[in-house]
Amino acid sequence: MFTLPLSLQSLMQCLLPVFTAPCFQTQTEIFLGWMMCLSRRTEFSVFRTIHAHKSLNRKVRHPFDRFYNFFARSAWTVADLGRFVAVEIVTRMYLQGTLQLVTDSTLIHKRGKHVYGLGWFRDAPRSTKKRVATASGNQWVVVALIVPVPATDIYITLPIHVDIHTPGENQPGEAGLVRKMLKEILQWFPDRDLSLVGDGGFSNKNLLKGLDRRRVTYTGVIRSDAEIYDVTPPKQPKSKPGPKPRKGGRLPSPKQAALKANRTKSENSPWAWRTTTATAYGVTRSLQVLAYPAVWPEVAGLDPILIVIVRDPLKKLKDKYLFTTDLNASPRWVIETYAKRWCIEVMFKASKQVLGIEQPQHWCKNSIKKLAPWVWLMQSLVILWYLTEGHQTSEASEERGNMGEWETEWSFRHMYRVCRKVILRRTITRHSGTKAELAELISSLESYLNLAA
Repeated sequence: MFTLPLSLQSLMQCLLPVFTAPCFQTQTEIFLGWMMCLSRRTEFSVFRTIHAHKSLNRKVRHPFDRFYNFFARSAWTVADLGRFVAVEIVTRMYLQGTLQLVTDSTLIHKRGKHVYGLGWFRDAPRSTKKRVATASGNQWVVVALIVPVPATDIYITLPIHVDIHTPGENQPGEAGLVRKMLKEILQWFPDRDLSLVGDGGFSNKNLLKGLDRRRVTYTGVIRSDAEIYDVTPPKQPKSKPGPKPRKGGRLPSPKQAALKANRTKSENSPWAWRTTTATAYGVTRSLQVLAYPAVWPEVAGLDPILIVIVRDPLKKLKDKYLFTTDLNASPRWVIETYAKRWCIEVMFKASKQVLGIEQPQHWCKNSIKKLAPWVWLMQSLVILWYLTEGHQTSEASEERGNMGEWETEWSFRHMYRVCRKVILRRTITRHSGTKAELAELISSLESYLNLAA
């Protein structure tokens, strides 16, 4: 029933190598059905939206087998789809130099005896410092590109690679999955360096030990009680046998270093607070920082790291203990780079509240491993479409005029509304040439609206 606008068609055409010709047609129809679905996004509701112009009898077998097979039996892979989406983002957004990536995990709530990959995981939105909430579902690890919005100081994350964290013994952890995805992304862009931002859960040896520092820089959170050592090993006397030391003496942990800086009165001391200005979470602040190199053998091996302790003199932010594998980085760069991690939390919220990624009730292995990643990658395509062409449409101007003071043009909800309106107007223009076609269109729209009941 619905027609893909020409501006979106050009983006979709770039995904042709991932699918066979019939599968690509199915992919396009499912995308339109997912975008235009008015009710809860179960697979059946999405597929019924595609055939909104037909009267479907629930007493007979529905004609949706090829749509179910798109996720359950088709040969396309998430890695291939992610690669072409990533290349399209980098090409169309003219991203130059080092590619900025962010990674995090999120829980997609599911229940059922036979759901693949089901487990009990920490539910971050419902957890507090005093109580860790857990829930049943699929745990997903996402790697996304951090993309600047042109002519603004706003950043948006676009997912490019996704993998599921399955519970049980001998299964890779979240950090191990990120390392595997990083290797694939490095192959996608053999001439580009990567800068990865992660939360405390990814700052472990499964990701950092042996990381290719020539091409990958990692910025994250270090434990406040981390066991760290001096970078410069002491000189060993010639008379003393045995291997030479490879690290220096024990250094104060980050928390102890902050206390030591509080007691230091000399401004020339290496343990004195320094003042820097950084923009974090949309606000430019004057912050106190303490930066020093160290070795963190338990996590990063004997490769040195730069530790940056951040304190807000106004006490609006709590002390943060950050580190990076780039020893030449400035404290301001570390603070601003880590602050961009919040963009992926905004993306997760949009995928759940706007695209209904938790609503499908599928259970088999292939469907589980493909459907949620497909939704995230299609979310990236919609954002890319809006940043490059969608914001210039008349529909975008209309929506901007209807926004409240608390809304922003760069929220995914706004982009989604514009995309739906463009699709709907393209469909109406395409099928309203004659009175008979107009009458058929009105009938189809009535059936489409009834799907929301």
